[in-house]
Amino acid sequence: MSSFKLTFVSARQKCPVSAAYFNYCLLFGTITTAMLEDKSYGVAAVCEEGSRVYYLLIQHIGGHWAFPKGHAEGDETPYQAACREFNEETGIHGAHIRQDKSLIEKYSFTRDNKRIHKTVQYFIGRVSNKAVTIQQEEIKAYKWAEFAEADATLTFREGKHLLRQVRQFIETEGF
Repeated sequence: MSSFKLTFVSARQKCPVSAAYFNYCLLFGTITTAMLEDKSYGVAAVCEEGSRVYYLLIQHIGGHWAFPKGHAEGDETPYQAACREFNEETGIHGAHIRQDKSLIEKYSFTRDNKRIHKTVQYFIGRVSNKAVTIQQEEIKAYKWAEFAEADATLTFREGKHLLRQVRQFIETEGF
């Protein structure tokens, strides 16, 4: 299920619009840039073994490495969507996922000649067992990695930045 929202940027404003109004504006040239906005929710999970901290990374079917995430369904809250997606993609149940702290990742990409601005809200989670059962329809591989390896593995700079934020949170606030 897609959560894309059509937005346009004119010389004066940025706001969501209906498809009919968007087409009208395209016809009469009042739109300068068209974009789609997408929101997802995920969990940046860690497993602590003694003094070592491991971060769970997944390789999406598309090939890139990131943290588990996905779209909300129905009336799910961001936290509920993040927990469900984490469970579905990793098979991990019983993780301690902090509801009181989340981190935001933003990036843009192009798909089918459309510019998409993505916002992902991540919650920080801790697991006590590194056993993972991936959702094969969406996930190609997974790995638990310490910080340096996780940083080298993550495909995009936004994911690397998120990794640094998670490490800082754990070091300053812990679980």
